[in-house]
Amino acid sequence: MEQPLFLVGAPRSGTSLLYKALCLHPDAAYISNWVNRFPSVPQLAWANRVAARFPGAQRRVWFGGGDAAYVYGRRRSAWERAFPMPVEGEPFFRHAGVPEAADGGVAGVNGTLVPALAKVRASAGGRVLVNKRIGNNRRIPLLAEAFPDARFVELVRDGRAVAASLRRVDWWPESRLWWRDGTTAAAAEAAGADPWELCAEAWVEEAAATRRGLAAVAPARVLSTTYEQFVADSERVLDDVARFGGLEPNDAWRRRRAFVRVPDRNQAWRDLPADAIATIERVEAAALTSHGYA
Repeated sequence: MEQPLFLVGAPRSGTSLLYKALCLHPDAAYISNWVNRFPSVPQLAWANRVAARFPGAQRRVWFGGGDAAYVYGRRRSAWERAFPMPVEGEPFFRHAGVPEAADGGVAGVNGTLVPALAKVRASAGGRVLVNKRIGNNRRIPLLAEAFPDARFVELVRDGRAVAASLRRVDWWPESRLWWRDGTTAAAAEAAGADPWELCAEAWVEEAAATRRGLAAVAPARVLSTTYEQFVADSERVLDDVARFGGLEPNDAWRRRRAFVRVPDRNQAWRDLPADAIATIERVEAAALTSHGYA
């Protein structure tokens, strides 16, 4: 039986950095850019084995030479774009017939997603398939049913820091706001929506969807942690998450991840204009309290 490890949580909460650090583990398998490009050929995950042979290239391509989890905003050479790297894999999920939300039922993916992920894991040579996909926040019940032994790790971050971070990334304007009928952030702003309100809503809605989904999963299959804990003690958090997901921490992995540092930008939101902070805190008030950030 497949026992994947799914990382869930709002965007800009540290899930990408956690994902890539876990994928440095020699026993981890992941959906790569190769499989993402050709989702009908999950066997292309064999390229993961090639990436593991070049730790220096992994650091440069996966982390921009430092500890940056988001590397798409900079210019990359052809070989960097071709180098196997963990990605979210939405085309792979779509090809397997996975609905956008959990209400599509599990019957349609038992014969598609389950064997496809098994092929990815086997081809990559890993024991545990690790995946991070923001879209999975709304698919948790489906994934939990399709993979009865799957584990889920929730990563939560102060919503004010998330909102501030969202406004800085280049992909945010084209992000589809599913709670606003799928319009993009740019279109909603052009129609008169407050940009800070949209960023705050993103955290509220994604965090709520994640919590709703996890509420239907047995507690033993769920581990919740925070970005703030990740910043304070990344070594412990990485070891705890790996062990929870079936990846035993070892010296080889610790050497590979030694350069990984979790940037502490949690207070950067305080430098925002006062009216922006007021808008964010108004939209997020109840959620900030429920998550312990009030």
